[in-house]
Amino acid sequence: MKTLVVIDSDPISRALVSQCLAGKGWRILEAENGESGIELVTKLHATAVLCDIRTPRGNGFKVCSYIREHADLKKTRVILTTASHFLNDRATALQCGADAYLEKPFLPGELCGILDSCADDPAVPAVLRVEKTSVGPTSIRFWGVRGSIPTPGPETAGFGGNTACVEVRVGGQILVLDAGTGIRRLGQALAKEFCDRHLNVTLLVTHTHWDHIQGFPFFVPAYSPRVNVRVLGYGGAVQGLRGALFEQMQSAFFPVGLDQMASHVTFEELGDTDLQIGAVKVRTIFANHPGICLGYRLSTPEGDIVYLPDHEGYERGEVERQQSAGGGSPDGVEYARSQDEKVVEFMRDAAVVIADSQYDEAEYSARRGWGHMCADDTVQFAVRAKAKRLFLFHHDPDHRDEKIAEMVARAQARVEAAGSDLWVEAAREGQEVSLKIA
Repeated sequence: MKTLVVIDSDPISRALVSQCLAGKGWRILEAENGESGIELVTKLHATAVLCDIRTPRGNGFKVCSYIREHADLKKTRVILTTASHFLNDRATALQCGADAYLEKPFLPGELCGILDSCADDPAVPAVLRVEKTSVGPTSIRFWGVRGSIPTPGPETAGFGGNTACVEVRVGGQILVLDAGTGIRRLGQALAKEFCDRHLNVTLLVTHTHWDHIQGFPFFVPAYSPRVNVRVLGYGGAVQGLRGALFEQMQSAFFPVGLDQMASHVTFEELGDTDLQIGAVKVRTIFANHPGICLGYRLSTPEGDIVYLPDHEGYERGEVERQQSAGGGSPDGVEYARSQDEKVVEFMRDAAVVIADSQYDEAEYSARRGWGHMCADDTVQFAVRAKAKRLFLFHHDPDHRDEKIAEMVARAQARVEAAGSDLWVEAAREGQEVSLKIA
């Protein structure tokens, strides 16, 4: 009998695959993360693997690459799935060696058609399920709020032109969200504040697109042996976290190599979706953005902070995609809506939400599929989540200060119309926000 390993963190998706293949000669083995899925594939030499590209502890691209690198698994068929519609992800999947790429929700016939040519393999158990076996005041400071590319100049001076970097302090603990060009000034400020004292900094990287890592080579504390810099993030689609940062600091691009930084800079690729960093509990969510991108939720003693700088709403994108195609499936819209609901729950009751709001409604249609949010949806999500404060973030490089101010006014009007007490403003470079216990 043929064996299929289904790797997906969503139990409903795994159950639907089992239903789809019921009575068709397949034994289904389930894993809810990439690491467990690889263990199953390696141990049992499965006929095929169906893996969502955004799985914890080993994304789908890495699972596929692992299988393709092992000669004893050369006959294993690999099908990567996703709830997104990014052409770049499809190209990356094929580059990694995937046999097929399916966008959710896919039809049973699509999956069966891909699997029909698979040969039987040795018998295995009918169903095998693998499960995942200094406190003080909290403050936020924005050092970079722009998306895509730095935009210095008088027309962006009000809100700022540096790319994404946010500092969070919980007592004496310092966490940094992303390493865009804003991290340069943060590094200068930390060097001045701590002088010759020892310092520990944790950098949480959402993804390795250039606007989120391009400031790292200019982060002065990383060159000091008195500073411990711990860099955390999920591995990229093709190469690891350290590899991406190493690449941009090779001699062809930058005069100082990553290896010339202090030995106290360490890199850790996240496996679990939850982790503890000192007094802060950190949760992650996969964002709807090309490649592998995370959002972070930091739980502090004075409230939760949600940071989701690069994300595109599922439902709006799916509705407009179907309209442009002249029709589509209601199931597709319903599935997209369920994915949006997961994001709303991730924001639930947060004290502060810092979220992608790059486009207004008029701009979004021409930029659908770019992986960024319509600001109207950002506001709607935060209202539904009953968040307390929302910062519009990842400002478009073409948006002048006047445009961003107009977007804030529209957002505030939508909040008022919804009868919500959500406080909305645009993130401003240099702005500091203190969280207070209610």
